[in-house]
Amino acid sequence: MVEISNLYDLDIYTIAGEYVGRVSDVVLNMRLGTISKFQVMALEQEKKDLSIKDALINSIKIVPDDIDELRPFKEGLLNVDFDKVKAIGDIMLIDPQDLDQQKNKKEES
Repeated sequence: MVEISNLYDLDIYTIAGEYVGRVSDVVLNMRLGTISKFQVMALEQEKKDLSIKDALINSIKIVPDDIDELRPFKEGLLNVDFDKVKAIGDIMLIDPQDLDQQKNKKEES
């Protein structure tokens, strides 16, 4: 049994090991007394073009000036249905196919 308060800020990964984001909210079905879905602050690495000079400078750095410089993210909000969750423990696992379907629905809207 998992307490709802322990689900907030839980990191979510796909079963393939890709980081998806962090649980920002838990939506309950009050009529049934169950968890309906999770709202996830999705974090994806942004793809940005680097010049050869930037690549060389970044590879030579031993200690980065700013941690965010190494992991530039763009944010978005995803809804993950509770029945799509494969496992919950120290992290939450979901199937990457379910994630792709969620992104496709969002792009169609």
